[in-house]
Amino acid sequence: MKKAAVIDTQLLVLLIVGLADRAFIRRHRRLAPVYAEAQFDALCGMLASAPSLVCTAHVLTETSNLLRQIADPMRSQIMAAFKRFIDSADERHVQGARAAEHPLFVRLGLTDAAILSLDPKEVQVLTVDHDLYRASLERGFDARNLTPYFFE
Repeated sequence: MKKAAVIDTQLLVLLIVGLADRAFIRRHRRLAPVYAEAQFDALCGMLASAPSLVCTAHVLTETSNLLRQIADPMRSQIMAAFKRFIDSADERHVQGARAAEHPLFVRLGLTDAAILSLDPKEVQVLTVDHDLYRASLERGFDARNLTPYFFE
C-alpha cells in the first residue's frame, strides 16, 4: 500500500510557486537561486505516485508567510494558487499543545514536531531538511531526503 506524502514547508513553497507560474521559481526570494524548474518537476514527479498529499495547519501557516515574500502581481497569483491547493488539501489537525509535547519540539520547532506527530503507518515524509529527515527515520517513518535528488 502506498502512503500519503507529507512535505515540509520549503517543498510546499516550491510546489505552490511552481503551480502558480514556473517562471516565478527563479524570482521568489525563498527559492532563488537554489531551486529552479527542474526541482519543481522532480517534486511533481514524486508526488504523482502518492495517493494524496497531507498537510498540517502548521506547514500551511509557515508556507503562507514565506509565499507572500514577493511583490504583486506575482504575490496575488501565488496566493490564488495556494488557495486552490488549500481547498483540495488533505489537512490533518495536530493540536499545537500535542506537537509541543513531542520530544523533538525544542530542537526542530512546532511545524516539524507536528509532522512527526502524524502516524508513520499512514504517511511518508518528503523533505529537504536533514534534521527532519533523520528524526523521521528514527521514528519509523518512510522518509526521503530530496536534496540529493534535486542537486545531483
